[in-house]
Amino acid sequence: MIGKYEIEIYNNRVHYFLTVRRNITILQGNSATGKTELIRLIGEYEQNGVSSGITVKCDVRCTVLTSVDWELRLGALKGSIVFIDETAAFIKSKRFAEMVRGADNYFVIVTRDDLNQLPYSVEEIYGLRTDISKYKRFRKVYNEIYKLYNTGVNTQLKPDLVLTEDSNSGNQCFAQIYNCPCEPAGGKSQVYNKIRRSENSSILVIIDGAAFGSEMGKVSRYLLQSNKNCVLYAPESFEYLILKSGIISVPDEVLQETFMFADSCRYLSWEEFYTSYLIESTAGTIYKYNKSQLGEAYRTTGTIRKIINVLPEQIRPDPESAG
Repeated sequence: MIGKYEIEIYNNRVHYFLTVRRNITILQGNSATGKTELIRLIGEYEQNGVSSGITVKCDVRCTVLTSVDWELRLGALKGSIVFIDETAAFIKSKRFAEMVRGADNYFVIVTRDDLNQLPYSVEEIYGLRTDISKYKRFRKVYNEIYKLYNTGVNTQLKPDLVLTEDSNSGNQCFAQIYNCPCEPAGGKSQVYNKIRRSENSSILVIIDGAAFGSEMGKVSRYLLQSNKNCVLYAPESFEYLILKSGIISVPDEVLQETFMFADSCRYLSWEEFYTSYLIESTAGTIYKYNKSQLGEAYRTTGTIRKIINVLPEQIRPDPESAG
């Protein structure tokens, strides 16, 4: 499944808008914000149609998956947006994660928990906010979706430690870019512990935003509560930075409208798509990409400068100081 979908759901009391563009979207929020009501409306519309007094507008089918025969039902679904409430215990299961991979569906999951078995994006975690003023005349409660985490870099930082999510090509490149130690965390699940244990005075943490969603809450809460001078930078992935840098020629729409290319049947996350696209695009060239080992063509002064130029200004080092 590919594409970006606008979803509008309403009855005579509430009105929801949501946009989904990846295979996994997470809805979070406190109690009484309307998350369960959203699921209920979709389920009731499925059962009773327009006679329910509910309207669901979307270019594809919206459906609710409950715990009743969920494997059987999910196996039969194609080309749908599947809504799941946090009361469905199977969302934390290994079997569910296996069925999400390769599914020709998008999933919208209501949960306050971190789903560690699923690689969802920090960009697709939303909260539900209520604003009664916009529909005051009709006495409606207007619920709008908003991004829960701000992943933009808005703090100037000259790090004395760079911490990267993995130990492969990305770490090797950033070790050349920054004139300070560059340590690998050893995977997304280790980032939190590495930050917490570090005694460095200023830390730049670089993660693959396209798949870091399950760790984002824990890391963000810690950074808010601690006094550490730590900046979190969450590009889609290291491969995305290479594609964006202009080192190789990439059609604009591949990066600007990735939702039209990253088919959920083939890619569990956009990180997987960017890696695959980069490997296929550079095969047989001097820029042949290897995720585990950064090639010499990516270590030259010219290519390093191009990567530096796509970093946010707040964390961008002087190109002349890059090693």
